[in-house]
Amino acid sequence: MRGVGLKLTGALFYAAKLYGLVVGAAFILLITRNLAPEEYGAWSVISSLLAYATAGTVVNYWVTRFRAYGDASATSTGLALAAGFSLAALAAFAALAGSLPRLFGIPLAAAWLALPYIPVLYANSALYAAVYAVKPRAAALSEFAFETAKLAAALVFALGGRVTLWEAMLSVLAGYAAQLTSLALAAGGEALRRPSAGTAGRMLSYSWLSAMSLLASLIGTADALLISHFSSNEAVAYYTVVLVYSNAIAYSYLLARGLYQRLLSAGNRPELVEESLRAVLLLAIPSTVGAVALAPNLLYLLNPLYARGADVLRAAALTAMLGTVNGVLLDAVQGAERVDAAAVSHRELVKSKLFKVVALSYAKDAVALPGIALSIALARDPVSVAAGARLSWLAAELLATAALAGWAKSLGVRAPAREALEFAIAALAASLPALLINPLRIREALLTLLAAALTYFATLYLLSRWFRLQVSQALKLLAKAPEKGETGRFCISPFSFR
Repeated sequence: MRGVGLKLTGALFYAAKLYGLVVGAAFILLITRNLAPEEYGAWSVISSLLAYATAGTVVNYWVTRFRAYGDASATSTGLALAAGFSLAALAAFAALAGSLPRLFGIPLAAAWLALPYIPVLYANSALYAAVYAVKPRAAALSEFAFETAKLAAALVFALGGRVTLWEAMLSVLAGYAAQLTSLALAAGGEALRRPSAGTAGRMLSYSWLSAMSLLASLIGTADALLISHFSSNEAVAYYTVVLVYSNAIAYSYLLARGLYQRLLSAGNRPELVEESLRAVLLLAIPSTVGAVALAPNLLYLLNPLYARGADVLRAAALTAMLGTVNGVLLDAVQGAERVDAAAVSHRELVKSKLFKVVALSYAKDAVALPGIALSIALARDPVSVAAGARLSWLAAELLATAALAGWAKSLGVRAPAREALEFAIAALAASLPALLINPLRIREALLTLLAAALTYFATLYLLSRWFRLQVSQALKLLAKAPEKGETGRFCISPFSFR
């Protein structure tokens, strides 16, 4: 029963994202059916701008690590730092808001509506970092609160007969506010403790490293802004609309969401990393195969205009699958590194794997962004620009996979090659009924999903000894819980931004 607790935590995170996927699909349908591609692209640009405005959340990387090491003051200290950074970010964004319509073609009203996002996102990020360190399941449940509130607000607007970019942004803001409330309840009294000047000092002194990581992320986030400014918001729409499906693949990583916290507490555990890789690939591989095979159909469901962006989705799907593997390997490398458990010098941080992970982020940007620039320069239509940009990120993710696999191997982690092959064979078998149905309506898509899932898991049960063992363990847990009245064993208190 190795890693059962880890799997339960991962399963809850994945269930939260599956719920979010269903809710998000309904939300996106409301949006894409009511917004023109240019408006949808403008929304993506605003999201990118907010990523820059929330750069101060870099300290929350250390909130998670310090809280996992046992420092209870990390929660309130992280919140105090978030408050300070959010005030500075609000002032800077307000000063620039008037120029955003001219630079990126977004409505002025939408630029001003982005302002209340900033304090909510700062507080949300700080609390999430702390709660995840000690109550990862409560962090997962906060995602349910976000998705529910977001869709509820969107439905209210839809019933009122008005869904514009303004209403879409208000709906998402309502979701973040609900998540913040959920996280505050989960944190309880820790959020109200007196912040620690010593803990704040350590967080800030180490944050040059996480700031470097964030800078790499922000450089990468410039992709949508570059496409918007030098090509068009229509190209941004084709570039970003595929995230509806590629994110569904990326969510497979959440099956390993409890790994990082476990490694911070217990140290290097190669067997847990290997088991997490199997769990992630179990769903990432068939999801990717399905997205590649049915790319035109999936985009047609959102809006027939997007169906010609099938190659954009295929590239994004392959990138997302590699990203799920890389996410597990990143957790393995960073979770096993404990150099910051005690006060250390900058030189010691530079020698650690934490710094190597940051350097890898810059290497990815160095591969992807020139490729995106080349796509903008050479492509003759918005779809080609978007496809070239997604292929550039695929090349960057391949680079990351090669580097992380080497580091993980040095920790004793072995690749689950046999299980990955079994998952791929079962996924190819499952794609056959999907291709035969050829869905173009939502009802047909649901039927396709059911037929493909049944085929995949039935085939896998015959092929994979590992999968049969997981089914057996799950059935034992289901049978054991009611027998002993252990309802409290899996009870979680009822209470993302990256």
